[in-house]
Amino acid sequence: MLTSGAFGYMADYVLWWVLYLSLLVHTWCFFRFFPRKRCRKSGLVIGNGLVLVCMLGVVGLVAESYFRFICVETDAFGMSLPARRWFALHTRLNSLGCRDDEWTVDKPAGVRRIAFVGDSFSYGWGIEREEDRFPDLLEAMFDRESPGKVEVMNVAKPGWDTGAQLQPIKDMIAIYGLDEVVLCYIANDIEKLLSRTDDFDPIRPPTPKLLNPSTSCLVDYYYHRIWVPRVDTVSGYHDWLAEGFADPAIWRQHQQQLHDIIQHCQDRGVAFHVVLLPFIRTSGEKFEPQRIYAMVKRFFEANQVPVVDLLPTITGLDPSDLMVNGHDAHPNEHANRLFAEAIWQTFYATPGS
Repeated sequence: MLTSGAFGYMADYVLWWVLYLSLLVHTWCFFRFFPRKRCRKSGLVIGNGLVLVCMLGVVGLVAESYFRFICVETDAFGMSLPARRWFALHTRLNSLGCRDDEWTVDKPAGVRRIAFVGDSFSYGWGIEREEDRFPDLLEAMFDRESPGKVEVMNVAKPGWDTGAQLQPIKDMIAIYGLDEVVLCYIANDIEKLLSRTDDFDPIRPPTPKLLNPSTSCLVDYYYHRIWVPRVDTVSGYHDWLAEGFADPAIWRQHQQQLHDIIQHCQDRGVAFHVVLLPFIRTSGEKFEPQRIYAMVKRFFEANQVPVVDLLPTITGLDPSDLMVNGHDAHPNEHANRLFAEAIWQTFYATPGS
C-alpha cells in the first residue's frame, strides 16, 4: 500500500531503501574503479567517507524500520506516526465517539448511571486497557460492593474543554437518564478562552516550513519528540494557562461556563460532583498548581458542589512513575489507580470501610 495510514507512506520507505542501495552500489564502484594509486590521499578520504556514510545508513534504516513498524507509543499531541499507530491498535469507540461500550437508551431497573465527563485524562490516553482507567476502576469497585447496581459511563474525548462539555452533558441526561455527572476537570479546560493567533497557538504544534516529517519515521520521531517540546509555544504552555487564570475577565467567563453545567444538572435533579485532575508534569515558571487548583476548588465549594482535589495524591511522587511514557505526561495505570482510590474514598466509600 502507498497510502499513509499508521505506517506512513510506504513509497517513502521504499525510496529510502533505493537511495541506500544506490549508495552501496556507488561505494562499490568507487573501490572497484577509482585509481587509488594515483590519488592515494584523496582516495583514502573519499573511501573512508563513503564507508562512514554506509554505516550511518545502516543505523538510519534500522531506526527508520523500528519507528515505522515496531514503535507504538503516544506523545502529548498524538500526531507522530507511533502515536497514530497506538490509537489504531488500542482504542475502540462507540457510536458517539467515546472510548466505551455502547450504551442502551433504556436504563435497567434499579441501576444508577454515573457519567464521568472529561478529556484525554479520562479517555485513557496512552493506557492500552480500558479497565485500567480510573472510571473503569471505580465501576469495578462498585461491582464488588453492589454487583450490577451502578453503570459508569466514560463520556470523554481528547481536546474537550469546559465549553465543549455542556451540550454532551445535556444530551446524556436527556437520552440516557443519568443519575449523576462527575466532571473530570483539568486546568487546561480553560484554554479555548485564551488568545491564540496563527503565530502563537500552544494547543497545536507548529508545522515545519522546510521539512515534511512524514516522509521519514525517523525524522518524524525527532521532530515530535525532540524539537516540538522545545518550541516556545509548547514549552510555555502552562505559563499561558496561568496567565488565563490570572486574567479576571477570562476567569469570569470560565466560571460562567462551569456554572452553566452546575445549573443544568441541578435543574434536572442530577447529582453533580467534580474531580480535579492534576498535571503530572508542568513546564514554565508561572503555573502554580496549588494556587490554581485551590482557586477552582473554592469556586465549586461556593456553589455547594462536592469536589475532590487529586493534586495531593501525587504530590511528592516521581512524575516518571506516573506518566504513560517519557514523551507523554498523561497519567499511566499507576496514577489512575491512585486517582480511583482517592475518588472512591471521598465520594463513595461507606463510613468505616
